[in-house]
Amino acid sequence: MVSVSRQLRAAGHKIMFYTAETFKSKIEACGFEFVSLPGKANYNYLRPDEYYPERNSFPLGSPEWLRRLARAIFSDTLVDQHLGLQRILETRSIDLIVIDTFFFGAFPLLLGPRDRPPVVCCGVNPMLLSGVDAGPTAPPARTAAERKRVQCANREFAESFASITDEINAKLAEVGSPSLSASAIDSMYTLADLFLQFGIPEFEFVPSDRPSTIHFVGPILPKFTESFEPPPWWGELDDGRPVLLVTQGTLANTDLTELIEPTLAALSDEDILVVAATGKTDAAISTVPRNARIATFIPFDLLFPKTNVFVTNGGYGAVNQSLAAGVPVVAAGLTEDKSFVAQRLAWSGAGINLNTSRPDEFQIRSAVREVLHNSSYRREAEALRRKMERYDPLQAVERAVNSLILPKRSFERRERIYA
Repeated sequence: MVSVSRQLRAAGHKIMFYTAETFKSKIEACGFEFVSLPGKANYNYLRPDEYYPERNSFPLGSPEWLRRLARAIFSDTLVDQHLGLQRILETRSIDLIVIDTFFFGAFPLLLGPRDRPPVVCCGVNPMLLSGVDAGPTAPPARTAAERKRVQCANREFAESFASITDEINAKLAEVGSPSLSASAIDSMYTLADLFLQFGIPEFEFVPSDRPSTIHFVGPILPKFTESFEPPPWWGELDDGRPVLLVTQGTLANTDLTELIEPTLAALSDEDILVVAATGKTDAAISTVPRNARIATFIPFDLLFPKTNVFVTNGGYGAVNQSLAAGVPVVAAGLTEDKSFVAQRLAWSGAGINLNTSRPDEFQIRSAVREVLHNSSYRREAEALRRKMERYDPLQAVERAVNSLILPKRSFERRERIYA
């Protein structure tokens, strides 16, 4: 969303950034006006126990685990998100609102009178829209039998999250808003004036009956703009050995025994250079094999061109960045939206889904060997890379915003002329 805001500012738009205090310093460092989310909406994602204390009481990634997470982050925060947004609209002249997926605080606005600013929703997660021939957990159907399986999977998904829609509707009633006419998740895609999915259809489960307001614009790939001092071992990336990158991302990196440590152990005797990006400065790794290099942070846009396989818990952004470099992926994640990303990865043929957040050494070693020795994974990743190259997502966002703002401004000018 910072990348989107920079693009729009460069195009002449003035940006107000409405988000949590956690990001205040970053937003203000970018030169944007910052407005904090109030109350429960102003949570710190780095301290999940504060808003989801029972998160370890249910099997990781289970429907009940996901429901409790969705309640804590999305339904419980809706009222405060909405009230803060209303205060902004009452005190400032706003031409357009850009949100990301799951910002349910915009639902009362979208369900209310049309006398409001246009709303663009940005898909920063895998597409979870249900349709006649694809759905959140069901790839596109090609036959009548597959369509039946899709409908069955969509019903199961809807039933497992029905309580979330009920809770969302209860929160909407608190602020005097009409209820949703569809599930909360489907409504993310259908209520906004435009929905821009930051991905490509070849990596998504896309229903053929999706609304015409949904557009794929390609992934927004982060580029490291600060000066980078390569570590002393950087030259080893070009010594002829396959290079493997392993990371647990920015959310699920508190316990490195989930993925990073077993990956290091599994590949300690392989002729591979293993780079582990921990994402935290206080990371403690019990044993570092001779073929492993540890870093807190490395710019992926510089590292992926030198990488042969990416082992990850499956964050949507990191997986898209890997595929944009033509690098196949081994995914091991069940939290947040990671299981959905891993499903799409296996379906695309560009990687392997280990179907767990805690793979053992045998699972990791077998998957890595398979990806390195079976050229089909690299071939499919390369095919996705070529498709991604056709997109210019930031230009697409700018065009979409202008398509909604400029006609409105033109109408207002004509109205002033004739008044």
